[in-house]
Amino acid sequence: MGGYPGLFALVPYQEKLSEYRSLENRDLWEYRLNLTPEETGRMVEHVWELKQIRFGYFFFDENCSYRLLELLQVARPGLELTKLFPLTAIPTDTVRAVKQAGMVEKIDYRPSRERELLNRAAPLDADEQQWVLRVSADQKQLQNSDYLRLPKERRALIQDAAYRLERYRANGQERDTDRSQRSFDLLRAISQNPPPPLEIARPGLPEDGHESRTWQLGAGSRDNKAFAEYGLRMAYHDLNDNAYGFPLGAQIEILQLKVREYEGNQWQVQQLDVATIRSLTPRTDLLKPWSWQVTGGLERVLGKHDAERLVSHVNGGAGGTWQLGDNILGFALGTVRIEHNTDFSALVSPAAGFDTGLLWRNPLGNLSVEAKSDYFTNGEVRRNLSLNQQWELSRNLGLRLSAQREFSQLASPVNEVMLEVKWYHY
Repeated sequence: MGGYPGLFALVPYQEKLSEYRSLENRDLWEYRLNLTPEETGRMVEHVWELKQIRFGYFFFDENCSYRLLELLQVARPGLELTKLFPLTAIPTDTVRAVKQAGMVEKIDYRPSRERELLNRAAPLDADEQQWVLRVSADQKQLQNSDYLRLPKERRALIQDAAYRLERYRANGQERDTDRSQRSFDLLRAISQNPPPPLEIARPGLPEDGHESRTWQLGAGSRDNKAFAEYGLRMAYHDLNDNAYGFPLGAQIEILQLKVREYEGNQWQVQQLDVATIRSLTPRTDLLKPWSWQVTGGLERVLGKHDAERLVSHVNGGAGGTWQLGDNILGFALGTVRIEHNTDFSALVSPAAGFDTGLLWRNPLGNLSVEAKSDYFTNGEVRRNLSLNQQWELSRNLGLRLSAQREFSQLASPVNEVMLEVKWYHY
């Protein structure tokens, strides 16, 4: 989130994390403010006064978006935007506050280079996308007899996609003479055979999606024992949450606590996540990004004598994601895990495994089916099969059905089913 007088630009968690490199490869929303000349002047004067002053940066609260709210309060005395964020200041929430204060005059959308490339290449079949790769790498292919036999309108799309691919790859790199020559040759071919205008539908505004903080209340059965589950997540979004304003396959969660109450007034901490991030970006013929995930915290796992142990862990993984159909992703990742478990003799135990599944954005909401396994060096093998379907009842209310089956070398298999209400509330 950044800006200058009269302009407020939001860069939220809308793009995939694997492409988190520079502004040119990120979708941008520019929010133009309805500031008067006097208000703009106050902002400029205040920025000038602060030019030699350094502020401490705190990721959760006093971050760049919070500092911009302070600046807007200088421009328009009487605003109390910062009082709305006593604990956390998430960019999407701060932009929502500015809009609610009536300060936004106009919103412009600027698609990333990646989105422009993929939209231009979308009408091309597999053979034509291979031509994009060839033409991008070697402009002599523009004179290839096989290429020239293609219809003129298809060559126009291929040449434009090749140029966009070349510029996408050049982003953030030092100037290269050969690459500049390739770009020039492609531009000359495009000018001789121009493609139709590129039209990109504007995605939903991130601040129009669900609120950041989530209260969770669930009821279910685990191994024929009924339980109630209470949870709070400080931020932000998982793969099954209400979808509007968020890309399919993106997840970032910060500070999530889940507590369970079993029959007989038995209470236990079920889960405490410090952070969970997943970036499932589809691979294409033109772009082949890595998908990855990382998480750490506390969780309940099966243990000796069919007991459950609260273990601390850090794990992550990397692999690939593929578009299997409209709004359907398939993913497969190799994973590693480090765990402290009182059932194990070692202080920490490493494991390697996999995590694979499907993600489907359907008319009801988001459905995920997932299988994962960890193979520990001490001989323990842990597997999990799960299914989650969220029903989007309203913008800030969801109903989720979860079912899973857990396996362990140390215990008997366990089945669990839960129905959970999720209330997204700042």
